Amino acid sequence: MDSPDGILIIANPTSGKGRHPKLLEHVVEHLRADGADVEIVYTQARGDAQRLARTAAENASRHPRCIAVSGGDGTIQEVVNGLVPLRETLGDDSPTLGIIPSGRCNDLAHALKLPTEPRAVAHVLLSREPTAIDLGRVNGRYFCTVATMGFDAAVSRYVDDMRMPLTGTVAYLYGAAITLLRYRPIEVKLTGDFGTHEGRVFLASTANTATYGGSIPIAPGASPTDGVFHLCIISHIPVISRLPMLCRATRGTHIHRPEVHLLETQTVKIETPTPQELWADGEHVADTPATITIERGAIRVHT
Repeated sequence: MDSPDGILIIANPTSGKGRHPKLLEHVVEHLRADGADVEIVYTQARGDAQRLARTAAENASRHPRCIAVSGGDGTIQEVVNGLVPLRETLGDDSPTLGIIPSGRCNDLAHALKLPTEPRAVAHVLLSREPTAIDLGRVNGRYFCTVATMGFDAAVSRYVDDMRMPLTGTVAYLYGAAITLLRYRPIEVKLTGDFGTHEGRVFLASTANTATYGGSIPIAPGASPTDGVFHLCIISHIPVISRLPMLCRATRGTHIHRPEVHLLETQTVKIETPTPQELWADGEHVADTPATITIERGAIRVHT
């Protein structure tokens, strides 16, 4: 990169399964037409985005002004985990985060109301002042959207293992249909600002954004700028009630059901009799026992 004021784009070539094949190309055309110094690097495997972001940011004399992600929530999570641990060292010189929404799930971009039209995306990266947003942190790893355990984690595991060509909500719903009958509820103890919640649960989602899984509104009141998590707990429900509950969740009307508990907290400790997976941003991030904390204003994003 020729200029410390430039933009480094970390691109996941498989993100979104070809949903936006020309978006990155057109965004770069607009950026360069406006005089921006742009460099693109492509990931080849999981972990590459985190490594590339950290390496670029650690180059104190020449690191880019902005590191933009061309991909979805999972790639953004990797870049965030490359950048945020350096903020104490770099301070205000830390690169800002840009987003070119082109993944299977783009829930952080949706929460920030980011555009998908190429010229508008380029305008945000070049002209908009960055906004400090909250992140979640679970057992030392940062996440952007929703950390979930229970049924949703089981669905995420299925979708990830199968590597389906489906995307977003469609992929989630297909995985949910397969997982629906065989899922068994989890005994859990949740401790936070709300006190303690114990019992068998269908799912427990710790939300920094209102949506996950490709715009499913699991916690309609959540925002990455309000300094708290919105915790959605769905208590154990019989098999016959699961499909109706999922249908309600896709519309956000599940919150009116008596089996659903909505709580706010800045931290939540999760304990289970046996280790259970937690997934966030479409990635496996931790196993229980786990402590999840809100990290206020942890990263600056062009919005």
